[in-house]
Amino acid sequence: MIVACLSRRRNALCAIFVFAAATCRAQTSPAPREQQVKPSDELLAEGVAALERGDAPTARDLLERALAADPHSAEAHTYLGVLADRAGDLNDAERHFALAARLAPQSARTRNNYGAILLRLNRTGEAAAEFEASLRLDPDQAKALVNLAQIRFDSHTPEGLRAAEDLFRRADALAPDAEIARALTVIALRCNDRERAADCYRAYAKRLASAGGKAPDAAVRSELGGALLEAGLLDEAELELKATLGVDASNADAVVRLARVYLARKDIPAAGRTLEAALARKVEAPAIYALLAVAYEKSGHIENAIPAMRLAIQLDPQSEKYRFQYAILLTDANAPAAALIRLNEALQSFPKSVRLWLALGLANLKMSNNSEAAQAFNHAIELDPEFAQGYACLGMTRVAAGQYEAGARLYEQALQRNPKIAVVHYLLADALLRKADADSARIDTHLKQAIQMDATYAPARLALGKLYARAEHLPEAVVEFERVVGLDPNLAEAYYQLGRAYSRLKRTAEAQAALTTFKRLSDAQKEQEQKEQREIIRRLADVLF
Repeated sequence: MIVACLSRRRNALCAIFVFAAATCRAQTSPAPREQQVKPSDELLAEGVAALERGDAPTARDLLERALAADPHSAEAHTYLGVLADRAGDLNDAERHFALAARLAPQSARTRNNYGAILLRLNRTGEAAAEFEASLRLDPDQAKALVNLAQIRFDSHTPEGLRAAEDLFRRADALAPDAEIARALTVIALRCNDRERAADCYRAYAKRLASAGGKAPDAAVRSELGGALLEAGLLDEAELELKATLGVDASNADAVVRLARVYLARKDIPAAGRTLEAALARKVEAPAIYALLAVAYEKSGHIENAIPAMRLAIQLDPQSEKYRFQYAILLTDANAPAAALIRLNEALQSFPKSVRLWLALGLANLKMSNNSEAAQAFNHAIELDPEFAQGYACLGMTRVAAGQYEAGARLYEQALQRNPKIAVVHYLLADALLRKADADSARIDTHLKQAIQMDATYAPARLALGKLYARAEHLPEAVVEFERVVGLDPNLAEAYYQLGRAYSRLKRTAEAQAALTTFKRLSDAQKEQEQKEQREIIRRLADVLF
């Protein structure tokens, strides 16, 4: 049977299939009997009967005697290969299956058996040739199609993926199976086809629910759930990860992935409950504490986030990632001096960590130590000249000093290295807006790029609205300001800009309401500016996780 397993690592979907060798008996059928029963036939029949009732020693003795009586018996070699396989002697199994294939080259199932054992011995080229020969003899073999599909998938090429999908679909049409549906789900994920992946996953889940056989183990289900999460299929990921925890409530990876599903939905309470419930079950892992710190911070409970992060580091003191996350947390919590202490400690162990040097610069920037911040960012860039975040943060020091042109150039250098960081597009547009000879078309392009990458980023929409208002495109400006208010109802400036736009459009009552809200919120404007700065730092830091 096919056993599909998905294995995912950060920044890319990495999937493999592991196929257990199917019992050769299930892939073979008795050869046509001659009219006159030979002694070897009787021995063979008795040997098969002993094999079926689990009496391996008797089966081996009878089958070897049958082979001695008829050295050209492909069936005897086949069943002796089965016995060797069950005993874990793959080399002896390969010898018997090879002889069976040589003696019966026109038997599709014999060629498939030989391919299956070659596949288990990692002789994939030879295995593929046997499966192809088997399918030429009989195209309607689900097992041979699945085995060849595995090899094509493992080639890790676009052509291999297409061939694997075709083979799996042909196998699925012959013998619909949950494992095949899962394999098709994985292929769709690898091809970044979310719609097809969702369809295949639904077929997989439906078949699994109705199947009476053994379900995949928790690790396999957790990996698939993680891949669905990375593809943004949150409903499907939640279903798979909950099923994982139903099988194994102690699976820490599944706990973290399920909490990440809730965080992606901005359901912070559900994420926190998932993580806290795991800890209550004594499922303690550094990744659980680290993500719990994120949930606490997002829910405004920074006093809980810091000790949770400390526990993550205690459980994994060699994690450079957790040291970085802790420093960013302290900086966000208005404790940059504490962050500097922890970072200097961490840099003793990780002196070449570009992200720790980045965090050191951010902590100094928070304390308005622009010179020290720039030194740290420059050092990060020296360690890794392709480190986009280093250029972006160095640009922030230039803008803070009023050097908008220099800041813009550094943001552009960051985007040359990684054009997919939405916040850097916003920072570049913001720097360009501050210049006397602002290029409106260029600013518009970068703000729209930031919004396209992250439609929920309120500062980019606010800046785009202001750009529209400056160009007298007031209806478009109002649309953006209203969206900003929807995203962040406590952003005072959004109400101010909205009120002005309404006023210029002679929408007096709406203008008055917006400006009244602005006055109510304006006392908290400084706190809002700090929040925006924290958001920029968090977004730059998130790219590194």
